[in-house]
Amino acid sequence: MDAALTSSASRAVETQTRTATEQGAAVDRDRLQSAVSDMQDFVQSVRRDINFQLDDTSGRVVINVTEATSGDVIRQIPSEEALRLAENLSEVRSLLFEAEA
Repeated sequence: MDAALTSSASRAVETQTRTATEQGAAVDRDRLQSAVSDMQDFVQSVRRDINFQLDDTSGRVVINVTEATSGDVIRQIPSEEALRLAENLSEVRSLLFEAEA
């Protein structure tokens, strides 16, 4: 009889835990959706666009933040200088390997 009570209590706890977890996931999803919506509203209010591109020379992802109306680049990540530096380092590395061979 004790085993039956223990099993019944265990199932009740599992059901309550599962329900609480599902409710928590729904609340977290709602909070996440709200945060995403707030960020989108903020980005639109400051009139900025974010563009993702692949740099042909380096093969790296480049992120450009531009002013929405004029299209002027406000910030680029990585910067043009960093892209050129990476390209130059790649060339130097290949020259070093050729010299060693």
